[in-house]
Amino acid sequence: MKDVDRLDARIGRALGRIRLAFRAALTALDTKPGVQLMQADGLSGEKLQASELFQHFGFTSAPPEGTQCIVLPLGGRTAHSVIVATEAGAYRVDGLKSGEVAVYNQSGARIVLKEDRIIEIDCDELKITAKKSIRMEAREIEATASERMGLYAPEWEMGGEENGGSEALWRGNVHFTGTSIADVDHVSGEVSLRHHVHRENDGGGPTEEPEGGGEKAG
Repeated sequence: MKDVDRLDARIGRALGRIRLAFRAALTALDTKPGVQLMQADGLSGEKLQASELFQHFGFTSAPPEGTQCIVLPLGGRTAHSVIVATEAGAYRVDGLKSGEVAVYNQSGARIVLKEDRIIEIDCDELKITAKKSIRMEAREIEATASERMGLYAPEWEMGGEENGGSEALWRGNVHFTGTSIADVDHVSGEVSLRHHVHRENDGGGPTEEPEGGGEKAG
């Protein structure tokens, strides 16, 4: 055997002892450590114990059992493997167009960043918590509830702009359980509470407008 052949054989044996990246299926996950630890079964029967699952900064997920993984043996040794990619095709959002992005989970909740700057959120319950403030600005805002809508706050304001003035429009009945106070007037239909008149019982002529005065109800 020539020296070159012997050298090639040695290189081949050395490379054969280096494990290349391979596929595995997740069997268990520990989410408590700073870097999650996975147990997985390799397609060639390897048993991975406490392999680190590396994810990008600012994003974390807990892949479900059966998730397919790409395993990278550091230094070519299976015992020193890390997980660099995961895919659970059964739950992935399909039908995305080129350039669209989706965040989803095993239960089917999803946020989809669609083309034309459209964002769709699909879930059973949406909870937003902000310690200081929430601000929404749009040309048009519409909210529809099939059963009930509640707004609760120690103090809240509503207003609108129409022809340079402020106006709020309610469609439907309004039920107050407290006192309704107006600084200027109450108008029902076309009848002004402050300026209305009616026929006197004795003289038959119209009464004067109601007198003001007294303290506001409170």
